[in-house]
Amino acid sequence: MLRSLPLGYYLALLLALGVANYTIYRSVLTPPRTTVSVFSAGKGTVALVRDPSGRTLLIDTGSDASILRDLGTALPYWQRSLDAVVLSSDKVAQTGGLPILQERYRVARLFSAGTETFPYGAPLMFSSDAFLTVAAPGIFFVHYGANVFALSSSTTPGSYASNGTAFIKR
Repeated sequence: MLRSLPLGYYLALLLALGVANYTIYRSVLTPPRTTVSVFSAGKGTVALVRDPSGRTLLIDTGSDASILRDLGTALPYWQRSLDAVVLSSDKVAQTGGLPILQERYRVARLFSAGTETFPYGAPLMFSSDAFLTVAAPGIFFVHYGANVFALSSSTTPGSYASNGTAFIKR
């Protein structure tokens, strides 16, 4: 003989199914977006930009090998390549970690801002929807659609994502 369960069990089951549905939607079905992870690496500020297609762009490398720890937490453990590295100046605070980075990661393209081939203020296309502008050493803008993320040495370290209208801290 089957006993009926109290109404509270059915409500709990309905709530659990609702939470599971919401979680699946957020992780699988939400539209892809550009993310920017900001780190303090040594004496410099470093940013890792990932676009919806999976491309990765590293802006500056910090002054020492601490960039490796930051990339190890921000990227999947199997990823050992970067699509591009952009150096905003030739000072050690922005470039000191480059040699150790190149020992551990394959860098497809390396750009130095402030040169004739990539002057300050010139856009660097990252994907069809995203580009980067280096305004001055350590000051740059990530553009994704209509969203702009301004980054400088005073930007709070953390992870930022485009929600369609602005970049918000996650």
